[in-house]
Amino acid sequence: MVNILPIASGKGGVGKSAIATNLSIVLANKGKKVTLIDFDLGGANLHTLLGLKNNHAGLGNFIYKQETSLEPLLQDTAVPNLKFIAGDCLFPGTPNMGYFIKRKIIKEIEALDTDYAVLDLGGGTTYNTLDIYLLTFNSLLVTTPELTSVLNAYSFLKAAAYRFLNRQFKAKSPERALIEDYIKNSAAGAESSYVALVDEICKQLPESGQKARAELAKYRPQVIVNMGRSSKDLEMAYRLRSLVWNKLNITLDFVGFTPRDEGVELAVARRTPIALSAPDSPFVKQLYTAADRILLHNYQYNDRLEDGEAPDGNIESEDIQKLDEEFNSLN
Repeated sequence: MVNILPIASGKGGVGKSAIATNLSIVLANKGKKVTLIDFDLGGANLHTLLGLKNNHAGLGNFIYKQETSLEPLLQDTAVPNLKFIAGDCLFPGTPNMGYFIKRKIIKEIEALDTDYAVLDLGGGTTYNTLDIYLLTFNSLLVTTPELTSVLNAYSFLKAAAYRFLNRQFKAKSPERALIEDYIKNSAAGAESSYVALVDEICKQLPESGQKARAELAKYRPQVIVNMGRSSKDLEMAYRLRSLVWNKLNITLDFVGFTPRDEGVELAVARRTPIALSAPDSPFVKQLYTAADRILLHNYQYNDRLEDGEAPDGNIESEDIQKLDEEFNSLN
């Protein structure tokens, strides 16, 4: 069974690719077979972080049918247990993928001989990015404690929630029509909420609405707060959790709090991941702690809330308190 772990961010510059690269190394060091895949089509650069040359076939070759499977795209890295698949390095500007090519890629990922497929997604909220992010109920989101970053993280999760809800219904269905009307009203400035939208679907179309609500109850993204300066920065984690629960009725799990570390940028410049060049750095130590939490999860469809009972978003605080303790222990 392949654990598919998509990693996204609400904006660029939050260290998402550094997290994806070094987290993959940490998981490999823990004895797991890991395949890191660059899904930033149009801006693939993970090969640089890994110190690899930009001369190997990647996802672009598969999309353009130069390769019929992902197997020939696998590259060895300097890390035992860690393989790499480049993005569109030889086909820059790869366009949006159609439905069938996305399904084929997912099928190929599931066939890989690996324990974890870590997918580093491009920035923004294109349908491609959202669809890959939504492959699991608890995909990873990277943010920083900056207010703008937190708000962008919320905007990303909001877009993902709408995409998730939309995908529960067939094209041209009355449910889709309700969602489209809601989005149009929101764009026009009408007062409305995502929770109210789900309630309205349940009211007008009870059977399909309750089914969608049951699926939405399983959606529980995980978050790493990166570039922290002190434990006070975790106040933004509480704010993000509250905002997402109140506006979207979605519970977040915080799995990591990594410190700002100049060594990360230096490692990028030297084309050597910090998990290799400075394995005892505070940044890497916190990633090991995050990896321990990640290893407790199954990153396929999660059926633990199959009955549709929504989680209580107001009682989840112990994870953030634990991150606080771990961060302070670094000093």
